[in-house]
Amino acid sequence: MATPDFDTPKLLNQLKGYKSIVAGHVAGVAQGGIAYLELARPHRHNSFHEELWIEFPKALQELDAHPDTRVIVITGQGRSFCAGIDVAYLQRNFAAMAMAPATAAPGRPPSAALATAAATAPSANADTAATGALLGACPGAQRAVVRRNIMALQDVFSELERCRSPAIAAVHGRCIGGGVDLITACDLRICSEEATFCVKEVDLAIAADLGTLQRLPYIVGHGVAMDLALTARMVGAAEAHRIGLVSSVVPTVKGASTGSTSNGSSSNGRSAVIAAAVQLAAAIASKPQLAAQGTKRVLLHSRDHPLVAGGLDYVATWNSAQMISNDLIRVLGSARGGGTREGKGEGAGGGGVLIGAGRGIGNRVGGGGESDRPPASASGSADDRVDDGDGNSTATVRASLPRPRL
Repeated sequence: MATPDFDTPKLLNQLKGYKSIVAGHVAGVAQGGIAYLELARPHRHNSFHEELWIEFPKALQELDAHPDTRVIVITGQGRSFCAGIDVAYLQRNFAAMAMAPATAAPGRPPSAALATAAATAPSANADTAATGALLGACPGAQRAVVRRNIMALQDVFSELERCRSPAIAAVHGRCIGGGVDLITACDLRICSEEATFCVKEVDLAIAADLGTLQRLPYIVGHGVAMDLALTARMVGAAEAHRIGLVSSVVPTVKGASTGSTSNGSSSNGRSAVIAAAVQLAAAIASKPQLAAQGTKRVLLHSRDHPLVAGGLDYVATWNSAQMISNDLIRVLGSARGGGTREGKGEGAGGGGVLIGAGRGIGNRVGGGGESDRPPASASGSADDRVDDGDGNSTATVRASLPRPRL
C-alpha cells in the first residue's frame, strides 16, 4: 500500500489496497468533508502507468461515494505534481497493441490489459514481433483498438467531472502533458509559485487526446489554448494565473522545512499549496452540499451545451428537483426570523416560499407579511376566484408567462 509522505496531511480512514495512490479524508478540519487524493509515484514524477490508470478512477469513485465527502483535493507526492504518461508505459502499450489487439479484458482500461500483455511477452523478440504484427495485422482492426484505448484513458480523467463533489487540483512543480489533462478536468486549480505547466503532446508528434484540447479553451480562451498547444512552451505560475489556468498562486513560505522520502524529495511549495487547497476546500465544504453539487453540475452542463436557452431550461429542471431542502429552509428561516407553517389558500406573505402545489395547499417557509391572503390577480376580475366545492372560494393569481419552447 502506498504510504503518505512528509507533506501529506493527517488522514482519517486512509483507503486500503492502493499501491500508487494515497487517499482518505483530512483530519482536524472543523467543517469536515474534505477528501484527499495524492498521486504516489514520486520516483517517476507521478506519471501514469498501468496501475495508476486503474487506481485513480477507482479511488475517486470511492471517495465521492462516501457520505461525508463534500470536496476532493488532488495533489501529488515528491517534486512534481504529474509529468503525464509514463514513457515506458507507452512503449509497452504500443507494442502490446501491435502483438495482441484483442487482449483487452472487460472492466479494465484496454491500455492496461494490453501493456500487461506486452510486459509479459518475451523481451528478446519484442521489437521484431511488434514490427511483424504491425505489417501483417488488419489496419482497420488496429485503429479500432487504438480508438478504444484512447477513449478508455479519456474516461479516467472524465471521472473527475462525474464526481458529485467539486475537485480542486493543488499543483506544485511540473505539470506536463497528461498532468494538464488531469487538472483541466478539475473544477478549481491553484498552484505554488514554482509550478510550471506544459501541453507537451505536439513535441511528441501527437495531438493531445485526453481532454486538454476540449477543456482548456473554456478555461483560458481559444486563442491562448491554441498558443499553448501548438508551441508546447512552458508556462510559469504567474502567467498561469494571468491567463486564468489557475485561480491563485500560493507563495512559498521562506525558510519552511523541506521533508523528504526514500522515493523523492518534497518541496516547501507543495506544503504551502496543499495547505491553501485544504483551506479553499473547507470554505466550499461549509456551503450547503446540494447547492455546491448542483452548481458544479449546471456549470458543466452549460459548458457542454452552450446554448443559453438549453442552460436555462436545465437549471430550472435541476432546481425544481433539488432546491427544496433542509438547507434552504434553514437559510430562509434565519434570514427572515420565521419558521415554517402550513396553510390552506395562504400566500407567501412577506417573501415566504410556498412549498407544494394544488389549489393553494402547501407548506410555507419564511416570515409572515401583513396579510396571509394573496392580492388580487393581475386581471383583477371575479373570474379569478375558484370554488373549492365546500362553498368557499379561493383566490388564484394568473402569471403572464411566455409559452415554453418545446
